Amino acid sequence: MKFEPLLTSLTLSRSAIQRRNRETFTDLQWSQVLASPNIKAIELRDFRVELNGAELKFHNLQNFDANSLKIDLGTDLDGNSYAAVLVEKPVDDSWRDLRSLGAKLNDRDVALMATAVALANWHARATFCPVCGGATTVTNAGWSRTCAKCKQVQHPRSDPAVIALIVDKDDRALIGRRAEWAESSFSTFAGFVEAGESAEMALIRELKEESGISVQLSDISYRGSQVWPFPASLMLGYQVKIQSQESVPDGIEIVEVRWYTRDEMKFDCEEGRLQLPPSISIARQLIEEWFGSALPGEWLRP
Repeated sequence: MKFEPLLTSLTLSRSAIQRRNRETFTDLQWSQVLASPNIKAIELRDFRVELNGAELKFHNLQNFDANSLKIDLGTDLDGNSYAAVLVEKPVDDSWRDLRSLGAKLNDRDVALMATAVALANWHARATFCPVCGGATTVTNAGWSRTCAKCKQVQHPRSDPAVIALIVDKDDRALIGRRAEWAESSFSTFAGFVEAGESAEMALIRELKEESGISVQLSDISYRGSQVWPFPASLMLGYQVKIQSQESVPDGIEIVEVRWYTRDEMKFDCEEGRLQLPPSISIARQLIEEWFGSALPGEWLRP
């Protein structure tokens, strides 16, 4: 059996950061890291950061309030430590979010920001214990929260979601438009993995629900995964190759579907009748892999 190599250029899957072993990294070690004059900190406000040129702006950790929430982000390949500091202050237009920056940052910075945003989203939703309702406090260098009453420990979780580009025997790609999108906005099909499902079971179900296409396990090829911390998804990407079938949108989530050859897609994009997923998304990469070359920026949604 021949296996295709996985996609290697997924925007938010890039990293030049080494994470610490959360099982062995102690509070004492974290306090030593925090006290180091060499630690570099990014300030996160409303899930946004400041830039220094084309890179993240780093701060001296000692300049922040001692009670501010600090998160260990690991080390770079040279052993330099990084942290995120969550600050509740207003921002202006100079502060940028991950959606707008993800494709522009280097491998180190995109890993730092994606992790910081993912954990900031989690902390915002985990201030109370799911068992007894008690208030929680930050523990394990920002990677857990512990209930003050029942001592239950919470850890960040990712919600698995599947996403796929459907390709037929004539090498046409099927994409769809969600009900809330502009008439020119189309993308691949996606959905969350439900309780008791494997990723492949979820993919078969979602494609049938949204596009009316019936898929077998043998039609599915895994292409790679990417974090999507908006607020807590892990996107599992696939290409699905089928014999030609009539596609019927469900009319609720997906209101329009289109089959495209490469020439047809190029024509509609150039005429402004089609906008494809943004550069940060795994959907764009799945379409780009099938298309055979980089998609021009003007074809993509912001």
